[in-house]
Amino acid sequence: MSSASPDSGLRDLEASTVEADRTSSRLHPATELVILACGLLLIFGLPSPIVPAAVLTGTIVTVVNSRTVRLRSWSLAVGILCLPTLLVLIIVQGLFYPGVEVHVLWEAGPARLSVEGLSIAVQIWLRVSALIGLCALFGLGADSARLFDGLRRLRLPAGLAYVCASAIGLIPLIGARTREIIDARKARGWATDRWTVRMRLLPGIVVGLITAILITVDQRHDVLEQSGLNMGPTTASLQDHRDGTGQRVLRILTPLVTLGLIAASVAGLLPLPETSHLIGGA
Repeated sequence: MSSASPDSGLRDLEASTVEADRTSSRLHPATELVILACGLLLIFGLPSPIVPAAVLTGTIVTVVNSRTVRLRSWSLAVGILCLPTLLVLIIVQGLFYPGVEVHVLWEAGPARLSVEGLSIAVQIWLRVSALIGLCALFGLGADSARLFDGLRRLRLPAGLAYVCASAIGLIPLIGARTREIIDARKARGWATDRWTVRMRLLPGIVVGLITAILITVDQRHDVLEQSGLNMGPTTASLQDHRDGTGQRVLRILTPLVTLGLIAASVAGLLPLPETSHLIGGA
């Protein structure tokens, strides 16, 4: 199995410099990372469904107006993960909620749609959908260089930032290596079109992928040492990003506001409606 060339890591980090004109109007990647982290904290830190619904709505609006993330790709990624989750939650929680004293909205045999079960299903699904949608927005719009620059600006050690940034580049590598392994087995006479055969080949594929990934990560770490990126200041970047006082203030205020909202909610000073109140009946 062939391995990646030693300088492939640097090429991955610098490849997106050709799109500087498209990303010049974007936020600094460090600001995007802070907003992502604070958004996730709000989704799981506040109990009201209004919060994940607002985050999901804001994410959709951002995707529609984004120049780097395609709405079709984002919708496909989110839909594949969220729609089956919704179906499972409605069946497990909505129709077969184990509570005794519940407000039943509809009943047919052993299945009953209750306010309490539906509330839990909606709350979980909104949180999961907001989580997936927000992460998909960042993942589809980011590249290795932007992630590396953002993590370095947030003062993450260069080695750790490099490994995290390289992980984005490993995703297409995994797909390519998987196809190579399957094609090689097919050339040897394996009926790889059948799922039963693929399941038999799965252990060998996984071992080969893990080996290739470890070799690639090790080579990219060597490139980092040889290039001297780990010796540079945390403000050094691979790309030119728009940054200024406004964004630096935003990176400070956003976490403070997020923590303040969570603290106010815990103290009972932020009376947001719960899911059962919005559905009605509890």
